[in-house]
Amino acid sequence: MEKKVDVVVIGAGAGGLTSAALLSKAGLNIVVAESQPGIGGYLACFERDGYRFNSSIEWLSECGPEGFARAVFDHIGPDFPHCPPLTKLFRGKNDATDYLLTDHPFDMRDQLIKEFPEDETGIRLLFDEAQKLGGRLRGLTQCVQSAETMSLLQKFLHHHRMAFLGMPMIRFVRAPIDKALTRYFSAERARQLFCSQESLMSVIVPIAWAFTGNYQKCPAGGSEVIAQWLYDIVKEAGSEILVGCRVDGIELDDYGAACGVRLEDGRVIAAKYVIAACDLLSVYESMLPAGAVRPGKINALRNADLYHSCFSIFIGLDCPASELGFGEEALNLTRSDVNRADHVGGDPHQTIISVLSESERDATMAPPGKGSLTIHCPAYMSYESNWKTGPDFETGDAYNELKKKFADILLDRLEAGVAPGLRGHIQMMNIATPISYWRYTGNAQGTTSSLKPTGRNIRAGVARHKTPIKRLLVGGDWGEYGGGLPMAVKSGANASLIVLKDLKPDHFSELRNVLSGRSGA
Repeated sequence: MEKKVDVVVIGAGAGGLTSAALLSKAGLNIVVAESQPGIGGYLACFERDGYRFNSSIEWLSECGPEGFARAVFDHIGPDFPHCPPLTKLFRGKNDATDYLLTDHPFDMRDQLIKEFPEDETGIRLLFDEAQKLGGRLRGLTQCVQSAETMSLLQKFLHHHRMAFLGMPMIRFVRAPIDKALTRYFSAERARQLFCSQESLMSVIVPIAWAFTGNYQKCPAGGSEVIAQWLYDIVKEAGSEILVGCRVDGIELDDYGAACGVRLEDGRVIAAKYVIAACDLLSVYESMLPAGAVRPGKINALRNADLYHSCFSIFIGLDCPASELGFGEEALNLTRSDVNRADHVGGDPHQTIISVLSESERDATMAPPGKGSLTIHCPAYMSYESNWKTGPDFETGDAYNELKKKFADILLDRLEAGVAPGLRGHIQMMNIATPISYWRYTGNAQGTTSSLKPTGRNIRAGVARHKTPIKRLLVGGDWGEYGGGLPMAVKSGANASLIVLKDLKPDHFSELRNVLSGRSGA
């Protein structure tokens, strides 16, 4: 059976659903093929024994009134689910320090000055620079149109503007973290505040975002509410979303251009464009004919710097999480005697542990009078011989024993450092490893955020919306550096822009204005 549509989108995560909604809104006929039995990707939620959990979203950004993701969603349709602002953002705790960053970051500044009066000048400088950086970042995020849809003159003006806004950030990017921190803190114990950060940017950007109010909670009901909102818009426009429907291959015409997809069950869907909102390495290695993409392109992607995967514990409590000392803020538990690399090295004894309570942010996520916790830490597919799985990552008793052992180490550290007696309040527990994330998303190495914005990645040009195959576009995390919902939305919107420029020029102009910060102009 052959079906003909305008665009096939592979993947129903945030990027794929954004593309499908934008293109459906423009009157194009879209089919979305999702291999999993449900939509959402990392926006998905799951329920166990009355407790509801976000699968991976810790907090949102760019979904507030001034955010570019919100601008895209408002362009798609009315009544975007409300994402309330976070007031308590991050708590950093180790044996040397304990601090809280809120939406009033000068409160943290004053707390640090009180604790480290000898470093008052440096602390004030840090927060002043973060406040200025926040304004620069806000300017950068108001212009997210890809240069791939610009004229030469537009590209020149765009790069000039981006250089003007981004130039002051270079010193934050290039400065070695340990040396940079001595500019603000003379006391070693003060520098231990940021013992897990890998760069000065990872120190200063969260504070900068706090100044601009760029932290939001998920909507009531969890992150999946956003995916469901996009899904409903696509369906109401008459387009189709197929779940549990794996794409086996991408069809090419006689000129080597994408012209449709072949599904695992043998059906073929012809299309004018294909948007891959899924793992790009799988697209190049498994979905396209051998030799369609040059080996150098594939090797660059194989060797790209990827964000780590995660080990996650989802816990249902018999009491509100606040009774155990947890609030709406994300808690980062570290060790001051561990070097920076080991905080993300995958050893449960040394890794940074991030804990959040969805029920403290949204009471509907747990039964009345009870609470929930989600515990994340960096982890890798290769740990302990691929988590003691079989040749094709088959799981068994050894796998289950290892993940329980890993979880016990993290819980021991949490009980010792934050919440004594935590285990006595656990009513249900679900554990996910990098193997789980890999099986669920298909992402290389189980990565949760795809491509890092490193110099090597940028020089290799691994994140682009156009591929070497004509009419095959990238519309998910793999089209941008940085990961997360905003980057997936940005990628999906820019892939849509390329399609609209060809098939719907009038709608192209409207979306271009949104992405270039000229909405309404």
